[in-house]
Amino acid sequence: MLQKGKESCSYQHCDIGSTFIPKLQGKFLATENFFYTSKFFGLGPRAYLSKLMNAGQKFCGEDWLKLKGKYVSHDEEDLLRYCFSSAYIVALLHDSLGIALDDERIKVANQVGSIPLDWALGAFILQTTADADIRSHNWIATIYSDESPTLLSIIGIFMIMLTAWSISRWRKPQLKTIYDLEKGRYIITRVGR
Repeated sequence: MLQKGKESCSYQHCDIGSTFIPKLQGKFLATENFFYTSKFFGLGPRAYLSKLMNAGQKFCGEDWLKLKGKYVSHDEEDLLRYCFSSAYIVALLHDSLGIALDDERIKVANQVGSIPLDWALGAFILQTTADADIRSHNWIATIYSDESPTLLSIIGIFMIMLTAWSISRWRKPQLKTIYDLEKGRYIITRVGR
């Protein structure tokens, strides 16, 4: 599933399908599904992928009747999702993105301090950055739009500056400096317009 479309990759290397993803650097905070899956398997916030892989293999390999009896408060569909999710997380992070099974850079959490992290916060951040990007590319449209008096203001300021410059040039006397060879000095004369 993660490798679908890899043959149409137009880059030297594509980790997920035909999408180029640069080598991941730094620390990562995995939220939502990563958090709930790790919590279900009783793993801590800094558990290795290898621990998740082992827990998922053990869980998915058990008899489903025993699992349903052991986890009575969970629906069978939820149990199937946890099984799939453990395999998917390892496939995404390790098999596709190349993160080592014993990598310590990944932390799972559903809040930072007292601020909960969920898809709504992620969607807000994505939408905010997208809106800012759109606004920065449409500055010409903003100038010409009927809602904005910006174009009129720019033209007005330009006309005032042009008028002030013309008046200052008109009122300023035009002088010409000539060097008189016979007297050996400079003579400044006014030039008529």
